[in-house]
Formats: sequence, structure tokens, C-alpha cells
Amino acid sequence: MVKSLKELAEKSLKISDIPRSDSTRELILLKHQRSTEFDLMQRLEATTAELKRTAAALEREKDKTDRLLHSMLPPEVAHKLKSGDRVQESFDSATVLFSDIVTFTVIASRCQPHQIVQLLNEMYTRFDDATESNGVYKVETIGDAYMVVGGIPSRVPDHATRVVSQAIDMVRLAQEVAHPITGAPVQIRVGIHTGPAVAGVVGQKMPRYCLFGDTVNVASRMESHGVPGRIHLSADCKRKLDEERGPFAVEPRGGIEIKGKGHMETFFVASVGNSEAGGDPEGGTSASNGAAGGSVRQKESSVCRLQ
Repeated sequence: MVKSLKELAEKSLKISDIPRSDSTRELILLKHQRSTEFDLMQRLEATTAELKRTAAALEREKDKTDRLLHSMLPPEVAHKLKSGDRVQESFDSATVLFSDIVTFTVIASRCQPHQIVQLLNEMYTRFDDATESNGVYKVETIGDAYMVVGGIPSRVPDHATRVVSQAIDMVRLAQEVAHPITGAPVQIRVGIHTGPAVAGVVGQKMPRYCLFGDTVNVASRMESHGVPGRIHLSADCKRKLDEERGPFAVEPRGGIEIKGKGHMETFFVASVGNSEAGGDPEGGTSASNGAAGGSVRQKESSVCRLQ
């Protein structure tokens, strides 16, 4: 008995050769229909499974792309750019931090470029982790200069406290990195100022989220007129800390002449790390200071050594 169209073809027969009154004809057609439906369902299931795998792979790649984008731009700013919105916003109050490495010019002149990159990467990786825990935004790095802001792009009432906490962590973390010439812990200068600023994305190729305003200039001056191993604050930053009732002891430095700004009253955060205002300008630390800062690790420099 013929049971399928394939068997009919093998016998050189056609379905029309079977009388309409013969139930075999209906059985063959029904079997063929069900077989076709089953094959179609299997192909559909295979296609669906493949689409799910492709969608999952696309989602993973999207997550990677988003993480990369968010490492360069704040998430809220990235969303605005994706939507085609213009990114430019004024902030009435923000706190800006600048830091640089003491004697970096000497280091750069005596070490190979790849060794400088190794030093900066070792230190900035630590600083980057600290920005996450302190809730501040890393704006950029230029050479040995590291720039952080609090209160931008997310408006928070305690941005000065957050930035000073970041500064304290940075001073401590820098001391975990060996000075490439002396082998002693690295020292940094830190300057902080609070004031209004404008933030926005500039450029279309490799866009940057940048800060503009005199607040940025004054923060930079606080750093350049600072002292190795200490956190130098403007009076405006000190007032904001007082408003926030931050948990920091602040001591007056007194009035000093600031380039481009004239006479300014400035302050230091007291008892930070293991350094004092009179620290060694070459980046070294005394034995007593090293003992006080228990986390300091004296180690052989892996970056470069003078022969």
C-alpha cells in the first residue's frame, strides 16, 4: 500500500492516478501536509533559536559599547547625545579638584616614555577606583594632571565633602606607588575650589565633556600654589565644607599671592596621609612620617632607576 507522495514517485505514479473515492488518496495528502507542517515548525524553531542567540550577542555587544561610552562620558550625557540633544548646562555650585605629581618634570626627563605611562597608569587606576566610591566625576587627565569635579553632572548638596574625600584618598593612594627615581612613595599636590561652572560636550570627533569658567582656573591655581602631600583649599571651598558640616579638620594657610587672582586667603586640610607642609620637595618622606602613615609601602621601583 502506498503511504506517501515519495512512494508514489518511486512507482512512477501521481496522486491523480488514485481515484477520488479511494481513502488512500486522502491519507497520503494528509500525511504530506502534516510532514510539511512539522518540517516548517522545526525550521521555525531553529530560526527562532538562532535569532535569540543573535539578539543576546547584540545585547552583550551593546553593553560593552555602553560601558566604553560611559567610561568617556557621564551616562546621562551619553543618553542626551544619543537622542540628538545639545549638551550644555550651567551649575551654580560645583567643586573642582586638580592634582599633579611632585617633581614630575624631573621624572619625565630621566625615564623612558613607556615607563612614564606605566607610572601614571598605576596611580590613575587607583584614583579612578576612588572616584566611584566617593561619587565624583573624573573630567580628564593631561600628563600628570588629574582633574575631578563634584556636583557635575549630577547635582548633589555635599559635593565639596565628596571632593575632599577624593583628595584624601588620592594623597594616600599616591603613596602606594613608588617614586621612579628615589623609590620612595610618590607625592602629589592637590588644589580644590568651589564655585559656578558650565559643562558641555565639545567637538564631534572624539567629543569631550568639559568644564568652563573661572572656578576651573582658580582650582588649578590652588594646585599650582600648593604644597607637596597636602590638600590646598580656597576660602569658597572652605565655606562650602562648613555649610555641609564635613568631617574634616581645616587649618588656615594665611593670605598668599595667587597668579592671576591676587591676594587670597587659603586653607589646608589638616593631617592628611603622612606628609606635612614642610615635606621634601623631591618627593621623599622622613622616617617618622613613614612610620605614621602605616599604609606606605617602601619598595623597589619597577618603573626606572638611575644607574
